[in-house]
Amino acid sequence: MNVSTSTAGVRRRTARGNLDEEENAATLNLGPEFDIHQIGHDGEVSDLIALNLSEARILIRSALKMRKKVMTPNGEFKDTADVDMDDLDDDDGNDEDNNEIAKAAIAVGANEVLKKTLDYLSAFSRFRDTETVAAVEALLKAPENSDLHPFEVAQLGSLACDDVDEAKTLIPSLANKKSDDELKTILNQLSRLETPY
Repeated sequence: MNVSTSTAGVRRRTARGNLDEEENAATLNLGPEFDIHQIGHDGEVSDLIALNLSEARILIRSALKMRKKVMTPNGEFKDTADVDMDDLDDDDGNDEDNNEIAKAAIAVGANEVLKKTLDYLSAFSRFRDTETVAAVEALLKAPENSDLHPFEVAQLGSLACDDVDEAKTLIPSLANKKSDDELKTILNQLSRLETPY
């Protein structure tokens, strides 16, 4: 007797119980991933951190630099006493660093998703160095912008909006938080900080 057990114990998806909880960017109902207060794996509550593309690029590049410094070519960890940790966060756009990171991303056995992610971030990051990214963060998290949700801050830092209407179209929740003049001031300041290609 040949009995298939492949469907035993399989849970089926059910329809959402409440349609009022549908995700909507205009009202910042973005799902539990974007709740202001997040509960970590350890049960601790922390504030939401949403990264713009430039911040993500810098973090990934720093992680790759660190990996290159602390690991041998065969994948074993070096003694951390031999590693100079002070220069890991330098992201000055140095061509030599860019070449090393590019080599690490395309090396045999490297993660293809990582390579594509780095290509995407290199193409679409508006701000190239840590000083500029810090200035953008200071601008967007200034007291006069404290009413902005971390998602809105990340989107303003990632999208290259030319005018107020474009910003309000792409980030609809801004319409209720910032006047046209306030938003125009923010967009102008971001444009001045942007790294030319």
